[in-house]
Amino acid sequence: MIRRLLAALPLVATLGALLWALQANPLAAPFVERSAGDLALTLEQQVHRAATADWIEAALTQAVAARDADRATMLIGLAQDLGRDVDTTAATAMIAAETDTLSVAVDCAVCMADTSACSSLSHLTFCAVPFEMTVLGDLNALRRAAFAFAVGQEVDEVDAGLALVGLGATGAVLVSGGSSVTVKAGATLLRLARRIGSITPELTRFIRVPIRWARVDDFVLGTARIEDVTDGAALARMGALAADLGRVRAATSTAEALRLARFVDTPADATRLARVAEAAGPRTTRTFAVLGKSRVFRATLRVSRAATGTLILIWLTAAQIAVILGTRIGSLAVRSVMRAI
Repeated sequence: MIRRLLAALPLVATLGALLWALQANPLAAPFVERSAGDLALTLEQQVHRAATADWIEAALTQAVAARDADRATMLIGLAQDLGRDVDTTAATAMIAAETDTLSVAVDCAVCMADTSACSSLSHLTFCAVPFEMTVLGDLNALRRAAFAFAVGQEVDEVDAGLALVGLGATGAVLVSGGSSVTVKAGATLLRLARRIGSITPELTRFIRVPIRWARVDDFVLGTARIEDVTDGAALARMGALAADLGRVRAATSTAEALRLARFVDTPADATRLARVAEAAGPRTTRTFAVLGKSRVFRATLRVSRAATGTLILIWLTAAQIAVILGTRIGSLAVRSVMRAI
């Protein structure tokens, strides 16, 4: 009897530990967010494995064919950082041609007049962003929308809504002493990203807010509040999204944030992107280019220690039960054979 109790003691101890672990229900939410340091290390390891010399050469060929100097520059830097032996002759020549001083000057004049005509993100950042980041950029967007409404043309409500967020954040900056700068920057980034086609249709539906056009002029003149022009709750949701995009810009750059905006379909995506950007910093764009959105966002989570421990206890319990049952069945089989003999 004592021998049987001693044999069952490991199983009893494991079952007790398992029941104690299950009280916290760790398997209900088995995944937790990685720390910034852990996330940066995990992403860099995955990029190092995925970005082979062949992959970089193929990506460079595509960038040269598309005359995408920004992407080609990023890929050349990636090859140098990882020590990949890649032929960059064609890419370097293309970059030199695209960044010719005269060409940049002509493109800049066109870009300032119409951001949708900017030839590259670098040109957009250099030429249009300084103006668009000011209150004048937001007022100009509202002016375009009000004029379109007055003459019966189609109104770009998304552009106007983002301008309202920017103006609201500008006013909040004056009151808060600067804490709303991130929201202002994010709203402008969203507006510019949409005009260059870097915003997904899913996100476009989310950032559309209702606007009372009859009160827009009063708001611009300062005789109406922003709540009189649009829905406050919708504006707050857009403000939170803009804040996340502002975090991305602060961790990377304006050009990179504009390129990364296409990976955002929902507000949750914007929050994840901000976490990745704050962990990876200037390497965020190349991380997405190599791994893709799904792999990058999956890397932000890991199985919690509590869930891992619980799964191990479940496995140990099952293994011990299997050993006990196997021993009993084996003993019964041996006895049956002995009796038959």
